[in-house]
Amino acid sequence: MNGVEKYMVLQEKYIFIDKDLKSKEEVLNFIADSAYILGITTNKEALLKDLLKRENEFPTGIKDGFAIPHTKSVNVKEASILYIKTTNELEWKTLDDSKVRYVFSLLAPHKNEGNIHLKTLSKLATCLMEDDFTSEVKNASDASHLVKYITNKMKEE
Repeated sequence: MNGVEKYMVLQEKYIFIDKDLKSKEEVLNFIADSAYILGITTNKEALLKDLLKRENEFPTGIKDGFAIPHTKSVNVKEASILYIKTTNELEWKTLDDSKVRYVFSLLAPHKNEGNIHLKTLSKLATCLMEDDFTSEVKNASDASHLVKYITNKMKEE
């Protein structure tokens, strides 16, 4: 992140489509494991603990099958967005009692200049209120297309 970005950036290597995960806990474990493999964190156990703590304070399920687990943590080296589309509908506390299949995870370092994670979270939540956006994300099967689509939507004012 070079300081000029207004929002966190989604990358193809951070997109996981049709993952066979069967619970919220498996998703959070997958996020921590993936963040470790991708070099976003050096301590996957501590990152998982941070994600679980945040989830227990206030569940991150939104509506229409989406959740946005997120954390701001000393265990995160680089602000990152991960996207996971699961093959299963998962139990997750949501605003509309829907089961979750579509997960955006925002991981931000504790020292986070300009609160980019809050701006990203707010913009993403706004996008998720748009039927066109949720439909496009739900039906996406190509990481490259998804990155372009979401990046363009995040740039819209």
